Amino acid sequence: MAASRTARFLARIWFRELLREGPDLPAGPCLILLNHPNGLLDPLAAAALLDRRAGWLAKATLWNISPLRPFLTAFRAIPVTRPKDGGATPASIQESFRKVHDVMARGGSVAMFPEGVSHTHADLEPLKTGAARIALSCPVPLQVIPAGLVYGDRGRFRHSVLLRLGEPVPYVDLADRGPEPEAVGELTGRIRAALRPLTLHSADVRSLALAQQVAWLLAEAPGSRVDLEALRRRVQGLLPHLAALPEAAFASLEARVQDVQAWLREKGLRPDQVGHPYPGAEVRRWLPGAALRLSLAALLSAPWLLFWPPYRLAGWIATRFSDEGDLTATLKLLGGLLLMPLWALLLAGAAAWRWGGWFALPPAVALGAVILGQPLLERAGEDLQAIRGFLRRRDPAVPALLEAREHLLKAFPVLARH
Repeated sequence: MAASRTARFLARIWFRELLREGPDLPAGPCLILLNHPNGLLDPLAAAALLDRRAGWLAKATLWNISPLRPFLTAFRAIPVTRPKDGGATPASIQESFRKVHDVMARGGSVAMFPEGVSHTHADLEPLKTGAARIALSCPVPLQVIPAGLVYGDRGRFRHSVLLRLGEPVPYVDLADRGPEPEAVGELTGRIRAALRPLTLHSADVRSLALAQQVAWLLAEAPGSRVDLEALRRRVQGLLPHLAALPEAAFASLEARVQDVQAWLREKGLRPDQVGHPYPGAEVRRWLPGAALRLSLAALLSAPWLLFWPPYRLAGWIATRFSDEGDLTATLKLLGGLLLMPLWALLLAGAAAWRWGGWFALPPAVALGAVILGQPLLERAGEDLQAIRGFLRRRDPAVPALLEAREHLLKAFPVLARH
């Protein structure tokens, strides 16, 4: 269980909200199949949210990255050599499958990413056949479980993630055929069909972009705490309706959504603040807590400023050395785990050298305050945002925006929150 605790600890640092929806994992061996939109954050989030410890299939090249080896060991990763990485042989692939089957024979579970690569594309990548071959060649019955990962803001520190579990993929009719090519192809297609609706993926790139924009405009909470399951349902429910729209109607909706987004950016407001009445009783209940949070946040500003340099450096490194958006969060996390403690050690060493040993303690205390005080700073930020919303509650554009929102809900009933 050490790996699960480590995953939850790191995930709680990186993510503000960890959400899980869908049915519980069935008893017995399971092959858990996930989409792969966010590099090493994907296994971290999934391991933190799964209710059982699972082994992981991972590409063998990850063992060449020294900082990752302790994590690979802790998460019981099973190396698999991919043909495109070189060195893959039928024997090496069968050895990886054998290790997975051994876990299944003990009643365990294994998770893997059947796309075989992390990416930022709108649709799922073509699935590799390994998952189907593992299932069809396993000597013990196992359940094939699709699971979608949905991120509030993939590359941003302290946002949210949803693990959406699906129903087992049926393949009893294929089991007797074993891993013959036709059966493998059929099961791979079923896995893809089961996985896509659990995610924010779609083959229709333009409709997907608009569906996500509309869903975010209807969000009922701050972006970092939005109900990602409701967002996912809205996006997937809206996609077929958008695809059926005539081009003129689609372009008109697209333009109106972009206008609303531009207005929100100009005013610095969230969608859920538009039209909020801010009744007096609500404001009076909110004021004492907000005043306390803002006062405490001011006290935390000193340690935050002390650790601002390594925080910004980790972000700069991530954006400078990652052309792919799916690796940004990975580099930020690894950079932060390295740079923040290193900075604390440098400050402690400098303070001890200059003023004596006891002065090595404050930097460590400051780092702890930064980590433990992060939720307070986030709430204080929401308090400031609430003040902005209150001051702009009577903007002349608000009635038209509320009317447009009602028009959307009437035109697309699937957008109504369930």
